Amino acid sequence: MKDSHRRGGAFLLHGASALALFVAAPALAQTAPSGAAAQPSTVDEIVVTGTRASLARALDVKRNTVGVVDSIAAEDIGKFPDQNVAESLQRITGVSIDRSGGEGKFITVRGFGPEFNTVLLNNRLLATENAGREFSFDILASELISGAEVYKSSDAVQQEGGIGSTVIVRTARPLDRPGYHFAGSAAGKTDSTADRTTPTFSMVASGSNEARDFGALFSLAYDERDSRATNINTGGWIAGQNLDFNGDKTIDLANVALPRTLNYTVENSHRERIGGTLALDWVVNDKLKLTADALYTQLRVNSRSNQLGYYTDPGDIISATANENGSVTHFVRSASGGLATDQIVFDSPRDAKTYQLALHARYTPDDRSVLDVDLSHSQATDQNKSVFYVIGSRNTGFNPTFDLNAGGLPTMTNVLSPTDPSRLVLHCCSERGGEVTDAVTQLNLDYRRDFEGVLQTVKVGGLATYRKKDITSLLTPDPLGCFYCGYYASMPADITSVFHAGNILGSGDMSWLDYDLAKLVAYYGSDAAISQRGNPAAEAAFRAVYSANNNSLSPQYDAQGSGSVAETSGAIYAQAEFGGYHNDHRWSAIAGLRYVYTDLTADGNSRQLLSLTPVQGDPTSATPVYSPAVPVSENTTYGYLLPSISARYNITDDIVLRGAASRTLTRPTLTNLRVAKSFDIRPPQSSSVSSGNPYLKPYLAWNADVGLDWFIGRASYASIAAFYKDVSNFVSLVTTETELFGYKFMDTRPANAQSAEVYGFEAAVQYTFDQLPAPFDGLGVSANYTKVESSIGFDPSLSSQTFNVEGLSDTANLVGFYEKGPIQFRVAYNWRDKFLRRTFGANGQPENVNAYGQYDLSGSYKVTENISVFAEAINLTNKHNRSYSIYEERLIQLEDTGRRVTVGVRATF
Repeated sequence: MKDSHRRGGAFLLHGASALALFVAAPALAQTAPSGAAAQPSTVDEIVVTGTRASLARALDVKRNTVGVVDSIAAEDIGKFPDQNVAESLQRITGVSIDRSGGEGKFITVRGFGPEFNTVLLNNRLLATENAGREFSFDILASELISGAEVYKSSDAVQQEGGIGSTVIVRTARPLDRPGYHFAGSAAGKTDSTADRTTPTFSMVASGSNEARDFGALFSLAYDERDSRATNINTGGWIAGQNLDFNGDKTIDLANVALPRTLNYTVENSHRERIGGTLALDWVVNDKLKLTADALYTQLRVNSRSNQLGYYTDPGDIISATANENGSVTHFVRSASGGLATDQIVFDSPRDAKTYQLALHARYTPDDRSVLDVDLSHSQATDQNKSVFYVIGSRNTGFNPTFDLNAGGLPTMTNVLSPTDPSRLVLHCCSERGGEVTDAVTQLNLDYRRDFEGVLQTVKVGGLATYRKKDITSLLTPDPLGCFYCGYYASMPADITSVFHAGNILGSGDMSWLDYDLAKLVAYYGSDAAISQRGNPAAEAAFRAVYSANNNSLSPQYDAQGSGSVAETSGAIYAQAEFGGYHNDHRWSAIAGLRYVYTDLTADGNSRQLLSLTPVQGDPTSATPVYSPAVPVSENTTYGYLLPSISARYNITDDIVLRGAASRTLTRPTLTNLRVAKSFDIRPPQSSSVSSGNPYLKPYLAWNADVGLDWFIGRASYASIAAFYKDVSNFVSLVTTETELFGYKFMDTRPANAQSAEVYGFEAAVQYTFDQLPAPFDGLGVSANYTKVESSIGFDPSLSSQTFNVEGLSDTANLVGFYEKGPIQFRVAYNWRDKFLRRTFGANGQPENVNAYGQYDLSGSYKVTENISVFAEAINLTNKHNRSYSIYEERLIQLEDTGRRVTVGVRATF
């Protein structure tokens, strides 16, 4: 409890700092040009433009919804509150995000991760390029979006799938703003870790005819970003180690945990995102309206990482000390050269393309009936080919020494100079890649009939969905990948050059070796390299495969890692909506029932591990032999009833009590449904076997929500809510230890294992100080806090973990803003408490994430009625991300992704 109070106090301290950054803004308004000061300052002007307009529109959604919902809205056409959709969503109560390269990518709602949240674009399921169901928000340029709603309670009309939430992202419609409109922006973006300013621009154009029965809207956005992320990581920790320092078969240090490796990494990347939308509205007559929508986005990431690594072999340690948690804080390796200084080059490319096409017809036969028919198709792909090359130098004659340096950064000392190429030898390499394709086709029918009296509306309908996820894997063919494992083949120094890494998170100035990949691959296939193996049969086998592979290590089709999951699902529903007055107090209620049926087929290829041969001179490598791949297919079906009820009662015109209860469903993430089995060979004790389980049942939850809202003004409110979820069929990765050919393997398979209760409360306040005298009437503030608990908590004292509810954490936001005349300014602080990311992370050990708080700053100045300049700073104080395993001293990764600053100009006509 004291720890919780301490974290809450830290949040308040940071929040107070954030408020201090913007209280001086009113003074700026007093110095505005006379032309700007002469602008009207009526209440109507305030609520229909900019920040206040955005907050008011979002609050209208909450006012008009019976269940529990929060939302965000664009400040103007083509102008979202943040440059990233996920980073805007994190301002919503109970929503937190995971970042990739410093940008928001996935969302978590009330502790439920991305696979538990259904993301819809204009009420249609959007395909995702990820191997699972989780949706990547970083593919969407915020300029394409007009708003987003996060529904935390469910009703029968909503598409199933979101135990955490249903998120509906919306694009603008041309007839929402009749006439002709244009908005565009151009800006330069600078990352604190890079030395180049990159361009970003966007435009939105819409128009309608004089009769206002036909309109078209087109939007386009382009964005580039260069960055240089750095991190220090250990690859996780290997637990349960018994160390024998002198080889006498007596355990000198028992049951301790060691870092798997120690890596220093610099990743240089270039991101390029392009996206566009097209929307058509046609009111055919007073009974029929037709609309069409198209979306296309592409996110391309090219990266190259240089890494200096020191891989741990427990059998080579000659002395060590551990703390009270069993974490080794210091160890010394033998001088036999068992530790190599690894010079690693790898990349993580991404080419995510997503599109959605949709047609919608609304038929209104009379004043009381509406029939909606919606047909949509979405497809997402991600194609990539990546490389991973390792060369190294054995530290023969040195006693490499590791120090955890509690409170600081881990180090490896007493090693060869990492820029010395004289002892360089080849080690391992591979090129891999593939393609993920997700295709979703939906047909949705909805019929609504309105009535007079207590029964106000009846809705019935159905949804048919076909979804198929195809994964094609590519891998360097054997025996090319590990032919040189064992550090035995010398290499020419002229392939290398010095890589200047600079200061990595306070490590001091660092350098190590880089190398020309094309020259390295050519040398791999040379007689000078191959003949050093000293095994004519192995050399002949390598030459044959290398030659057949076009004298390269290019990846080829990998049947074992390839497969597909196809889902055919159908849903029907009926819902009744009621309303009336009780003693002059308005009330509303909704009751409904949805039935969901799913037919799933998983296809893949299976192969068996036939043998493992130790690599001479390298106890951390072994050569596998597999059986030929055999096609396999599995099928399963299930169906469930999902009842729901929600109600709202107006205690006064401004104070609303609401409650909801429902049963919801989330289908298992697609990666857990695959039939393939994969092997990761990492001797002596980090090898693993993993497979999917197509017979997993969906997660099921009984949910209850209750909330009280006070609508203070047009854009001001206060709210408190409590929630409870009883979730069954939680999927747990069940890991058992097994032995194959004398090597220890951790065999992991998903299974429906547990049930858990998740509960908590949310509190939010948003207020605009309209009643203050000018210029202080432009001030506003919003704050929220979410507390989440579970009946099953993470216990670090347990030697092994079996099941935990992952991702649960408290979250909070504090935002101060000012908007008056030509000035608009906002400072935001977002905080997420520490949480458990994975029960079974690297090496089968838990992965935890430290608490994280980030400041963002944005502002704009209206030069003329149509032209404004703006600036935005993301991660203003350059906060670092840190993860660990069980105990905080067991560092997994500390990462610096930098600060982003964008400055530009915007025009509207």
